[in-house]
Amino acid sequence: MKKIYLILSVFAVVFTACETDFDVNATWEEVTVVYGLLDAGDGKEVQQIKISKAFLGNMDALQMAQYADSINFDPNDLDVKIFRIKNNEVIDSNTLSAVTIIRDGDLFNDTIIIYEFEKIDFLKSDSEYELVIENKVSGNIVNGSTELIGNFKFDGLSNDYKFGFYNPLLADSAKYRSKVLNWNQFTNGKIYQVDMIFKYRENGDTIKLIWSQPLVTSNGNVMNTLLEGEKFFNFLRAEIDTSSTKIRHFDGIDLMMTVGTTDLETYINVNRPITGIVQQRPQFTNINNGIGIFSSRFTHVRSDVILNKDTKDYLIDELDRNFE
Repeated sequence: MKKIYLILSVFAVVFTACETDFDVNATWEEVTVVYGLLDAGDGKEVQQIKISKAFLGNMDALQMAQYADSINFDPNDLDVKIFRIKNNEVIDSNTLSAVTIIRDGDLFNDTIIIYEFEKIDFLKSDSEYELVIENKVSGNIVNGSTELIGNFKFDGLSNDYKFGFYNPLLADSAKYRSKVLNWNQFTNGKIYQVDMIFKYRENGDTIKLIWSQPLVTSNGNVMNTLLEGEKFFNFLRAEIDTSSTKIRHFDGIDLMMTVGTTDLETYINVNRPITGIVQQRPQFTNINNGIGIFSSRFTHVRSDVILNKDTKDYLIDELDRNFE
């Protein structure tokens, strides 16, 4: 799934048709921007929340964006906690630690600050979670809450199940085969993202390619997505070069399902690129006294899916990518 970062810049606009000019730089107001998704799924021991701030000033917005304190709070100023709530009572809490991450910021400062905690025995599907951010200097309090998504597994995939994307015995138009993945809707799950992770070794180095499928929105209890064999092989051709000096060995396939909440679906839809004539974007946030999103997802990985013999033979004999 792609990560979304919110950073707001403000510039002065003068409406010449009005008698009154508006000065958007008149009064500074603290605006906290939150992006956090709790994930009780596989391999998600460390949970991370991104907390930043909108900025406003008299300088050029792109110039201000180069300063770390334009987009980041001083971690010493913030007290960040997550409370576990069951039956309307707080039964546990976690204090988050600030971690500085350096990235290629391009237009914005390279430094971002992430607040994290370990999920060990804390994230439970029978509980609600509230994020509370207190600015100890200004006294400003920002909060948001979410429920968790229950455990997930693929239906109908036995331990020895083999994927078959090619059958040489069929007519040309039917040789490429497809696989339908089925699953049941899970508690609080609204959107589902399936990724197929193709693993291979190239001259001794391990490489993973992620073939992402379209988002599936729940509409009833039983859902599915179609993995098309011809598209699978075309994906490999596009991602793997034809170099004759590279020797490759297929290692296996992982299936990864990421399930998101209704709030996450709304947030993704609202923040899609605008393609129409109307350029005004609706606003969605579930953060009180701030903007952004605090919600949940669940990540499940089914490791080492097996390809049948015909499909592996196609990788070696027909794909023309030096698989052995």
